[in-house]
Amino acid sequence: MSGVVRHRLLSLVAARARRSLGMDDVSQRLGDIEAGLAQLRSDRYPHGPLYFGDHTALVATRWGAKMLVDTRDAAISPWIVLDGLWETHVTAWLQQTLQPGQVFVDVGANVGYFTLLGAQLVGPGGRVVAVEAHPGLAELLRRNVIMNGLYGYVTTWHRAAWSSTTSVQLHQRLNFSGASSVGAIGSEALGRLGDSEEMVEVQAVPLDDLLEGLPPVDVLKMDIEGAELQAFAGLSRTLEASPKISVMFEWAPALMEAVGDKADALVDLLEGHGLHFRLLEDGLSPIERAKLLDLPYGNVVAAR
Repeated sequence: MSGVVRHRLLSLVAARARRSLGMDDVSQRLGDIEAGLAQLRSDRYPHGPLYFGDHTALVATRWGAKMLVDTRDAAISPWIVLDGLWETHVTAWLQQTLQPGQVFVDVGANVGYFTLLGAQLVGPGGRVVAVEAHPGLAELLRRNVIMNGLYGYVTTWHRAAWSSTTSVQLHQRLNFSGASSVGAIGSEALGRLGDSEEMVEVQAVPLDDLLEGLPPVDVLKMDIEGAELQAFAGLSRTLEASPKISVMFEWAPALMEAVGDKADALVDLLEGHGLHFRLLEDGLSPIERAKLLDLPYGNVVAAR
């Protein structure tokens, strides 16, 4: 990997952290959190966290779920443990978008923060499908669904979302487990982040196969560290069968490049399905193709 790509990947990690934590505008972030908590607060929060051993803690979210998290994770776990929240802008978008009885798909579900939130919003009359490639995270995801009593209408899959049925080599990260990817960031970047990785083989399948037999999908969230083109290539039947679908996905061209794909190919594919783009960080303002391709990182909402 070239030095330029490594720099872009490290810059992306920092940018994502700043956006997630609000470091670019701390005062605004604190104001937004306080305003949001008035709506998100649950009478059951706070309780815990409780450390169970084996790098596992039980925590409570601000909106009432109980979750097991990996205490080694330096990206997501600290904020759920201490704040009961993760990515408040995405949390708010889901709350505003998902309705009771709808179908929600969470691709790159991690330990299930958005899976559990989605299940709470669609209720027992809806359906939720959660997909996670990382073996350890997929197991915590499964346990979190069971622990919250959601197994009747939430299905979890330990799979990588891909364009075909195959197996892929996953760079399984230790301290940034949610950033595990088919793409490599290199030993220098891992060292600067104080992280390590091991290669694991994961079964990969088209999402169309996992979603076969479901009603049209209403909302899909995707965060899979650069494999978006592969995943959407395996989602064509579902996109065509779901005319009112809203898709929110992480946009990170440097990560796509590390996987071996090009960002413009993803734009071509989604535009071919009639989807138009809005940027979540810009108040869901429309974003044109050229500006999107120049954007290093963001969360994009696509709909017809």
